[in-house]
Amino acid sequence: MRSGHEVEAADEPGARPPRRRRDPAKTREAIIVGLLAAITEGDFAPTTREIAARAGTSERSIFVHFADRDALLAAATEYQSATVEACLVSPDPGLALAERIAIAVRQSGAIFELQRTPRLPGLQESRSVAAIDARMRRTDERIRAVLAALFAPELTRPDGTLDDELLDLIDGTLAWPMHHHLQDRRGLSGDQASAAIERALRLLLAQR
Repeated sequence: MRSGHEVEAADEPGARPPRRRRDPAKTREAIIVGLLAAITEGDFAPTTREIAARAGTSERSIFVHFADRDALLAAATEYQSATVEACLVSPDPGLALAERIAIAVRQSGAIFELQRTPRLPGLQESRSVAAIDARMRRTDERIRAVLAALFAPELTRPDGTLDDELLDLIDGTLAWPMHHHLQDRRGLSGDQASAAIERALRLLLAQR
């Protein structure tokens, strides 16, 4: 093995010219994407052979790039979390409340579609892999921070303190479990679930 690079042909004198080496970073990403693709399709425990086939690489390459199963899962969590965080809006508390509610609902719907299936095994793995738990919590906190800023006018008490209880309710109303319940358990469409969540937020914030 040469510094983590995958060489597909020998380069001894007289041998055929070696094939171009694959960028290790791209191989690593392809493995992560292959794992996440399998999970998204409902295979929560794909074999290394299946992951390698999706990634267009060898099983051996997986163990070159990841020390063990937990390391691969932690890397996949990092990749998924970064993708989710890219959906976060730049809060503007100066907009009308109805517009801010609509923005929050659109954001939560987009995040749910990204997390819809991977969230389930992620929560399970987070119970035993500290790195996965920590990364998922960090994403949850970043989403919460965006909501705190977006609804700052409604969340700020007269004494200047934050109404954490109301923020908990807003956060919970927009979170993955609510979408999961409405869409995957109740059978609502994405648009129907979003409409229900938007109504719930309006009721929560009506007296503020």
